[in-house]
Amino acid sequence: MNCDRHPEREGVASCIICGRILCEECRLKLGGKNYCERCADKLFRERVESGEEKRKGMGLGVKILISILIILGILAVLSYLIYSVYLAPYYGSPENVLGILMNDPERIIRFLGTRISS
Repeated sequence: MNCDRHPEREGVASCIICGRILCEECRLKLGGKNYCERCADKLFRERVESGEEKRKGMGLGVKILISILIILGILAVLSYLIYSVYLAPYYGSPENVLGILMNDPERIIRFLGTRISS
C-alpha cells in the first residue's frame, strides 16, 4: 500500500486514530505510536485545552480544604494568644493548662470569663 498523501511512496505505517497509510515522511511517532499530522495536531490541541481547563481555577474541594486550614490557623493563633496573655501567668506550662482543661474545663472557662470581661 502507498501513502495517502504521497501515492508514489510506499506506506510504512498507519495512523492509530484514523487508519491512514503513512510514508516515512508523513509518519509522526509519538510515544511509540504512529499518527498522521492531522490526528497528532488534534490530539495535541485536545491535551492543551484540557490542561487549560484544569488551570482556570481551583476545584470546590481544594477551596474547602484551604478554608478549613485557614480557620484552623486562626483558631491556633487565638488559642496561643489566650494562653500566653491570660492563662500562662496564672497556670504555668501548656501541659498544666491542658491537664486542667481535661479534668475541670469549667475552671478555665470561669477564669477566662472573669479576666476577659474585666
